[in-house]
Amino acid sequence: MRTRRPKLTRWILLLLACLMLVTAIAPVWAQGSFIPIAVGDNKTGTLTGENPVARFALAVTQTQGISIRVFAITPGFAPAIALLSTEGVVIASNNNAAIATAIETTTNTLNVGAYIIEVSSANGQLGDFLLNVEGVAVEPPVALPIGQLVTNSVSNGTPRRAFAFSGSPAGSLVLIVQSQLPNSGSNFLLTDADTGESVASSSPRIRGGRYLIPTGSENYIAEITFAGAPIPEGFQICLAPETNLAACPIAGSPIVATQIPPTDVPQPTLPPTQLPPLPISSVCILASATGGPVNIRSGPGTNYNIVGQLNSTSIANVIARLPDNSWQQVNVNGLVGWMSTSVVRFGGPCQTVPFVTLTPTPTVILTATATGTGAATATATATATATSAVPLPTLNYSLPPVFGSTALTAGFVPDPFTVGITAGGPASASYIGGGCYGYTTSAPSFSVNYTSGAFPTLRFYFIGSGDTTMIINSPSGSYFCNDDSFGTLNPTLDFNSPQSGRYDIWIATYASGGSVGGTLYVTENTGNHP
Repeated sequence: MRTRRPKLTRWILLLLACLMLVTAIAPVWAQGSFIPIAVGDNKTGTLTGENPVARFALAVTQTQGISIRVFAITPGFAPAIALLSTEGVVIASNNNAAIATAIETTTNTLNVGAYIIEVSSANGQLGDFLLNVEGVAVEPPVALPIGQLVTNSVSNGTPRRAFAFSGSPAGSLVLIVQSQLPNSGSNFLLTDADTGESVASSSPRIRGGRYLIPTGSENYIAEITFAGAPIPEGFQICLAPETNLAACPIAGSPIVATQIPPTDVPQPTLPPTQLPPLPISSVCILASATGGPVNIRSGPGTNYNIVGQLNSTSIANVIARLPDNSWQQVNVNGLVGWMSTSVVRFGGPCQTVPFVTLTPTPTVILTATATGTGAATATATATATATSAVPLPTLNYSLPPVFGSTALTAGFVPDPFTVGITAGGPASASYIGGGCYGYTTSAPSFSVNYTSGAFPTLRFYFIGSGDTTMIINSPSGSYFCNDDSFGTLNPTLDFNSPQSGRYDIWIATYASGGSVGGTLYVTENTGNHP
């Protein structure tokens, strides 16, 4: 049970962080409006012709590494991101040259302070997006001895490499960093290892640089982070005495380089240099493993009709698979079909994708029947139709929530708890019955682990920019649904004498094929509602 003192301390820290944020960002405030965001938050945003860059003010209240992810909501929109100091120095960025729909950039350990996140378009198309900021543990830097050439790379799978070294009391040193890409580089940041001060940086527009390290014994960290190229970004880094640059092969010496093997796990049958890495994803995704278009079929076998193709630059969501993992059921912009595992590559938590079992005949349709607890089970029903039907995606509370989760204890503050969510997806909730309907993702939109107490009501409601519905799987395993409430198009669900346990929440669009951005609210105060 939490006590009042930790709550008060947390509020004091939050207030100090906000004051620090306003003070630090004031010099650059004139550049445009800033949307506050904290570590652990999800925020939605929109790029328009009038505002082609969205700026967020990030308050870091404890020293930690940071992961920043952006997910495109509008089809065809490819985001780009940059993390800057309040003085405008770029700390990390991802230019998204691969034109992916989901991108990430990570940082070294950030000190307590205020920072700026900028989201822009990588392909000129504007639209909606989801921004996620999380604290992450960072790998310790690798020692960089004088005269040793290191050849390595950063990629979407391993976005950061860091090297530690010290100055020399005997004289100045030169740190040489050079990209192995022909026309671009990676993000480079040189910091004081003891104070965290940024002492030098370089944009991925520059292929490399030489940095003169003064005489002394100060400690430094050189950090190279992925900038979003469609292939791994190779680089070389070396430290040499100023009086003997030939000690580094980059500077022209014939010394044989000491190469550190990359730690990226190679994709079987797919050399990492041939195809761009798949974006970071909270759901299972796949793409072509051949570099060319791949057929989508109406059923799991080559005897089924071709209903479409996945081109070399597109990504599909995986919604089901056969027990032998030979075929994957996918959703490509609303087209549901099957793809052979032998011609695709995967990304995201694919081990959580549910299995489906089909009978040998292509005329089997899976239909849903409600159980006595309000949950739904699938039963196979043979039909006389000549068309081949495939299992439709269903709600699956065992999948990782799309927009995260939280733990709340009765009396939680602030009340209401809020989180940004985008409704919509391929799964129809109508199979559950009991008035449940709407279109959402198979995975929950969000999950709340709640510990009950003296408060008699736990309320969930969503306020969005369109017509939405809500489905909740309670700790008892029963499903509860709502559409409109309080005279609005926004849903509300109340749990009186709420149980302790996990509440899985799906926010769905009333109509298929769309998306609605908004905010989920969790409250114990019945005065809060749409």
